[in-house]
Amino acid sequence: MKRILLCTNWKMNLSVTESVDYAKKLKDFTGEMIPEDSKIEIFIFPDFLALYPVSQVLTKSKVRLGAQNCFWEDRGAFTGEISPLSLKDINCTYAMAGHPERVNYFKEDFKIVNKKAKAILDNNMSPVLFVAETEKKDNMKHTADMLKSQLFPLLDGIDKKELSKIVIIYEPTWAIGTGEPASVKHTGEVLSALRESIDSQFGKGAGERQLFMYGGGVTLESAKEIMSLDNIDGIGMGKAGLNFNFFTGAIKIAIELEKNLK
Repeated sequence: MKRILLCTNWKMNLSVTESVDYAKKLKDFTGEMIPEDSKIEIFIFPDFLALYPVSQVLTKSKVRLGAQNCFWEDRGAFTGEISPLSLKDINCTYAMAGHPERVNYFKEDFKIVNKKAKAILDNNMSPVLFVAETEKKDNMKHTADMLKSQLFPLLDGIDKKELSKIVIIYEPTWAIGTGEPASVKHTGEVLSALRESIDSQFGKGAGERQLFMYGGGVTLESAKEIMSLDNIDGIGMGKAGLNFNFFTGAIKIAIELEKNLK
């Protein structure tokens, strides 16, 4: 059965109270709606102030917790940074590294993101990494080469055995905020090219096992088509996922798709 991943990154939008309320409703919804044998995996990324209280809400739930960022050391004199060890301690399963907004606003480069990814893995969490397509090009080879030039520095020095723990979100940033996602055909071609490139870099079969999600301008109408792609593992949402009904609507679509795959 295909694994389906759905996540939402709340960025700096919800207060602690709002985050806890959302988490409580999501825990109840997933507990009621997602079957026990389901391979659907739901995870959320609150801001740092809300992480601990949300982690308490999600105890014994079907929703997993992720952090929007972390540092690359577990301890030390790094004022204002967040330890991956501490994130693991409050039951985070995922942690982002190198979100495009952090690359743009805080100038995080490939080396920084790579160090963070390794620290996340060292703490038995799954890094969520990003490759961003900033311009839509008709030439798929050009697009694939541009994305590969981002991807492989992020994976530098990471053992092949660790790859399946990493989630890579493909973001066509030109689609974000438009309500018009990249076409299913375009997305499928991009992911096929990236999986083939991982095979060539890490050996046959590595690309097939790699977890890829789509993020960028998702609508409920497009979510079903995107999640139906053979070579995608799920969808990541930003602004859209702040709407509880939208996010749970996407979960309902995933539940129906999973039923049809059985």
